[in-house]
Amino acid sequence: MLKLFTKDELLSQVVSFVETIGLTEVMPVVLSDGGNLIIHLAPHPVVARISTFGSIQVRDHAYTILNRELHVANYLRSYGVPVLSPAERLGTTPYNVNGTWLTLWNYEPWTELQALSPSESVQLVSLLSGAMRHYPGELPVLGVWERSCQSALRLAKQSDLRIRSLLHDFQETNEQIRSQEMFLVPCHGDAHKGNLLPSPSGWKWMDFEDVSLMPIHWDMASYVGNLVLFGGLQEPTFRFMLEQLEQTAISINAESFTFTVSARILMSTLGNLDYALEGHGDLPFATRQLELAEGILSELKRLK
Repeated sequence: MLKLFTKDELLSQVVSFVETIGLTEVMPVVLSDGGNLIIHLAPHPVVARISTFGSIQVRDHAYTILNRELHVANYLRSYGVPVLSPAERLGTTPYNVNGTWLTLWNYEPWTELQALSPSESVQLVSLLSGAMRHYPGELPVLGVWERSCQSALRLAKQSDLRIRSLLHDFQETNEQIRSQEMFLVPCHGDAHKGNLLPSPSGWKWMDFEDVSLMPIHWDMASYVGNLVLFGGLQEPTFRFMLEQLEQTAISINAESFTFTVSARILMSTLGNLDYALEGHGDLPFATRQLELAEGILSELKRLK
């Protein structure tokens, strides 16, 4: 049985471990503490990404997932995509520290950058998606979507009518995504704005653990899903994407895009709510998503 460690225990174990690979006198600085514990191993320009919640659930597959993440990051960098890179010399493989998996990445200090315009956002997502389309490695089919299916199963016990309505929409969407007509391509899987790091050298993509074979517009939809949920159908980046697709004169592109945005909103809302109710997430944020989801999904259906 895998032992659960406290955050302080994990920090101590990681500091002791990295000393064995040459990082001495480390003063760990916690940068983020969500599904993964992200630590700057100061004063070294190295970040440890520690899989905590995920290590327990997928420990048998943890090495595969984390190793694939490193490979994808290196591939994207070689393709010219701005990405947060694995640490030089040390970031070649995942490390197992007393049953907890971690990877090492270059440290890029958070930098105040000018907000991205809609066209700049689309350019960044398009560069990412175009490179991922040619990724030669094996990826899980609907990998990131399968996690939302597990969330839907757990939420089925809820009596809240809003949740039940979303689960009905999810069932219909799930059937369509799994249909033979749905064309799947390699995707980042979770290309929302929060996975763009503002660094001294510009915006960089990060967090590649959800790379999957997904519907063709998935990365675009991931970027604008929450923007649309909180900002409505007039959200500038969403409108820009939609107009770009409509200019192709192939109406199915715009229809496919709006369907995929709906799927992404469903996945985000149900997934965040599930994690929050299980004690792993931000319940106020998940509740706000729940309050908005049904209305915006209805508007997206009318837009098709």
